[in-house]
Amino acid sequence: MVRRLLLVTLLAGIAHTAAAQEQGALFPFVEESRYGFIDSTGAVIIEPNYDGGLVSSEGLAAVRIGEFWGFVNRADSLVIDARFTAVFPFAEGRARVRMGATWGFIDREGSVVTATDFTRGLDYSEGLAPVQSRSRSMGVEPRWGYVDKRGALTIKHQFTRALPFSEGLAAAERLHKVLFFNINTRWGFIDTTGMWVIEPMLSSARSFSEGLALVRKGDQWGYIDREGSDVLLSEFEQVFPFSGGLARVRQHDLWGFIDHTGKLVIDARYEQVDDFSEGLALFVWNGRWGYLNTGGEVAIAPQFTKARAFASGLAFVTLHDGRPAYINRDGRIVWAKP
Repeated sequence: MVRRLLLVTLLAGIAHTAAAQEQGALFPFVEESRYGFIDSTGAVIIEPNYDGGLVSSEGLAAVRIGEFWGFVNRADSLVIDARFTAVFPFAEGRARVRMGATWGFIDREGSVVTATDFTRGLDYSEGLAPVQSRSRSMGVEPRWGYVDKRGALTIKHQFTRALPFSEGLAAAERLHKVLFFNINTRWGFIDTTGMWVIEPMLSSARSFSEGLALVRKGDQWGYIDREGSDVLLSEFEQVFPFSGGLARVRQHDLWGFIDHTGKLVIDARYEQVDDFSEGLALFVWNGRWGYLNTGGEVAIAPQFTKARAFASGLAFVTLHDGRPAYINRDGRIVWAKP
């Protein structure tokens, strides 16, 4: 249980912003090994003419032509040439792209806005993106920092790991030293200037969500507030960050959900669950996937052999006969492979 104390892809881009929904997201489908796109009603918007495709974001969809990726709009115009070896969907007007062995970011015109010498990077969030520098010396581990929308390094490379900003703070990890010796690493939270708001004394940390961050102190998981004060201490076998007002937890090898007070409001009786997205959460019952609403009621009966979370109104599922399909929030199939 949890007690109160005194006082975190077929579709590699399935998670995307509400802006994508407002502009009418496009969803990739496959026909004879070629990728096209449908809209949320299942209507074919772009015929299957591509070698690969990702869910659109901010009005643009990534497509693969041969070995390289570019971006098309809803009219199927190639607005960003296919010249990248890997891409991610747009987030806050920027997309992560790889050219050769290094990563950078492009704007909606396809112009590179950052130097493409990062070994790794994560999407922009709240105006900043975490990036990992290239190691210039043998035996020196690359460090993470943050770049702004112009591509300028605003928080220098200094962290062993770093997560995107959420609710004004970002979880970051740095080496913990005693005298001149590196003992281990510790997590804390920084603000957008790079200053520590919650000192790096945590064994692990996840991003803030709904005012709370999931952290580990030693072997104990729990939730802290923005001041770093303990709010909930978990006695569950496994816990996850809050989404949709609830957090998934594992108890006796089964899964359920708690609310912000730590109360188990959806009993731990499911074989597997996922976070809430657009008001629905995946669950597994007798080996089949379905969806729950936040009241714990079955919104879409368990019937799929595989399934993904809802994003922009649709969810990608695998039907009982093995065919890929998309369903809407009513559980109706809007597209299925013939």
